[in-house]
Amino acid sequence: MNKSIRRLIHRVTLALAVSVGASHIANAEEVVCAGKYLIPQIEQQNPEIARQMYAEADATLYGKGLIWKVEKDGLQPSYLFGTIHLSDPRLLDLKPAARQAFDNSDTLALEITELLDPKKMAGVVFAAFQYTTYTDGTTLSDRLSEADQKALTAAIEKKLGLPWSVAQKMKPWALMGSLGAPACEMARKKEQKPIVDAFLGQMAQTQGKQIVALETMISQLKAMDGLPEAASLKGLMQTVTLGARLDDLFETMIQLYLQEETALVWALMRRVSADGFAAAQDHAQYAEFQREIVVRRNHTMAQEAEKHIAKGSAFIAVGALHLPGEEGMVNILAQKGYRLSRVTQ
Repeated sequence: MNKSIRRLIHRVTLALAVSVGASHIANAEEVVCAGKYLIPQIEQQNPEIARQMYAEADATLYGKGLIWKVEKDGLQPSYLFGTIHLSDPRLLDLKPAARQAFDNSDTLALEITELLDPKKMAGVVFAAFQYTTYTDGTTLSDRLSEADQKALTAAIEKKLGLPWSVAQKMKPWALMGSLGAPACEMARKKEQKPIVDAFLGQMAQTQGKQIVALETMISQLKAMDGLPEAASLKGLMQTVTLGARLDDLFETMIQLYLQEETALVWALMRRVSADGFAAAQDHAQYAEFQREIVVRRNHTMAQEAEKHIAKGSAFIAVGALHLPGEEGMVNILAQKGYRLSRVTQ
């Protein structure tokens, strides 16, 4: 594997850590997060879209809440906590109820534990390059129109500082992560600032807790690589089209997360369009994404989480969008006979 490809895969590793790199970024303090909270704008300019979003969120089972107490007779209570895979300092200030539940736990369960060792994580991604890189001799050039290739090339050269000859060898979902992260978030990653999940892991290490994984880095890579290529290509080009508006979307997701409005985040994401907000977009595309990246993993992680819930006093931290809905982890565990109650801050 040549040096340029290894360099790009390293950036993919950083993007995976935030779930969404740029060589020109220097220090985190030099890059300001410029995003704006979009909900008031949507309410004012698109009141019908706002009404639809709120109605959809209100109808979603367990659509509000970040921390859930998990109980069953004969077991010490455990807690299910929704994280967000970003390093914004506002997210690291745990509310008292979450901090108390964490401090009282014996075991921390994370989606993956590789993120606690960046070198190990990078090694896993390098070794599994077949999930992030085309290995059959084809490239993105074989899959894009001339206009899309031109727009994508410009975005990659501007944000990643890489020539198309290198970038075209990456799979669309991997490039989408590198292009989609706000500059301030990637600056913090270059400064090795922890995302919420890693922050919890570091605290658990300090407190001497057992730390376990619900998945592996490889399983997550396989899940992303398993998405239909057409949907990944469409998502990549939408990322390019959104451009600077991505900062606003990230800021809005952060604020909705802090408000514990998990279902409203989903409702917002389904209505983002190239030129603003519209009626729920591409039902088939989102259904495929939710099935492969969210729902399947919800069931897998819930099954693995049960092993630790059975021992009692577990703190289970997963991305907050895995919590709501009929096939969200809260309801999956409830259907398995556990009592789940929202813990308010």
